[in-house]
Amino acid sequence: MFENVIDGIFSAVFVAAILRVTTPILLPSLGALISEKAGVLNIGLEGMMLSAAFTGVVVSAYSQDWFGFETGVAIGPWLGLLLGVCVSLLLSFVLALFHLDLKGDLFLSGIALNIFGSSATVAIMFELTGDRGNTSTLASLQMPFIQLPEFIRDIPLIGGFFFDVFDNQSMMTWVAFIAVFIVSIVLYRTPFGMHLRAVGENPEAAASVGINVKRIRYYALLISGFFAGLGGIHISMGYLQLFQRDMTNGRGFIALVTPSLGGGTPIGAMIASSIFGFFDALGIRIGSLEIPSQLPQSIPYFATVLALVIYALQRRISQRVSEMRTASGAGFDAAFWGSIQRISILHMLLMMVAVIGAVTSGAILSAPNGFGGAEAAAPAGLIIGAASIILFLIGLPFVRNIFSIRENWRASALVTIVSLGIYLTLFLMLFFQPLLALVIGLVLSAAVWFMIGGRVLMRGA
Repeated sequence: MFENVIDGIFSAVFVAAILRVTTPILLPSLGALISEKAGVLNIGLEGMMLSAAFTGVVVSAYSQDWFGFETGVAIGPWLGLLLGVCVSLLLSFVLALFHLDLKGDLFLSGIALNIFGSSATVAIMFELTGDRGNTSTLASLQMPFIQLPEFIRDIPLIGGFFFDVFDNQSMMTWVAFIAVFIVSIVLYRTPFGMHLRAVGENPEAAASVGINVKRIRYYALLISGFFAGLGGIHISMGYLQLFQRDMTNGRGFIALVTPSLGGGTPIGAMIASSIFGFFDALGIRIGSLEIPSQLPQSIPYFATVLALVIYALQRRISQRVSEMRTASGAGFDAAFWGSIQRISILHMLLMMVAVIGAVTSGAILSAPNGFGGAEAAAPAGLIIGAASIILFLIGLPFVRNIFSIRENWRASALVTIVSLGIYLTLFLMLFFQPLLALVIGLVLSAAVWFMIGGRVLMRGA
């Protein structure tokens, strides 16, 4: 069974699952990015997603009674989408009203909306169904799925894989990834995007040139609510046909982090969201093993906590680099310190994987029957655990102090190449002999280190 899980992870089906579970993180992440760019971070994303998810399910179910079965089935999903997003927009308007006009605290107002979304959906659900857990008694509908034309499968080399990944994906998944490029164009290629970014960077300067700061921030929060509504609709009507209590499971809070982890760009937010999607899909896949269900369910939350730690460390590093830039003036070497920052991020990501490896080791040792029995699982668990702890410890000095990468760049390079090489080797062993996989893995990891900044460090040394 363990071999089947490993084979399933490295497959088109698994990639398709990543896209599916990334969607409800990516959509609110785009909303969080836009509101953050305007200087008014939307803390209420979780409550907006819950409200939209519940509204969409209820409206799509009752539309079959309101308009007749056939008409209701045809327009129900679209009506649920429309009204679900409208509810999310209404909540985002309330948040903007309290903060921008009534001068309420943005964070407290957002938290209040999250509490309201969680409690109100349960209260109304109980009134409609008599159940506080889910709406399984309602005949709710799904959003359409996109079927690709069969000729794509016949394209040489990539056609089959591409078809298996993207065929039969929910319409909302396509909307999410297309929206990344639309948001990029709006932010960086339109006057509105320029005004929005100006308001977030320096509202006083923006106001001095005639930009209406309050109006821009209203728009930003409304757009944020719009994307949160789309994300909520996908959760309840994308692959499910019901609403469950608090079914967003913290995705609205994860969406607050992904824009910063992605460098404050739509493409970066998409990549960061996909990382969380990977861990979410991995948790679902590992759940097929005979292990306690709490372990795979905890993997996305481990990833979330680690991402928050990485984000905090990166903010601290960026602040120190900015201080050096100010102090050095024209003598500041931007290329050199940019390389240092990129390598520090790689160190952090490798440590993140090491922590996940340690957790996996604990799972193997605590539930060996799910991994081929005690005789096979115990050695594997001990090796993975020991390797993960060692890789974590040797990478820790370069994460705690960014200057150690500059002062001991050879040691940093060795740690990076060895750590990344080990992970790549484990993956490549699925396709090559162990020795060949090790060689290829080390060569690829050295190339990655060299490309992201190693060449600059070597030249500066």
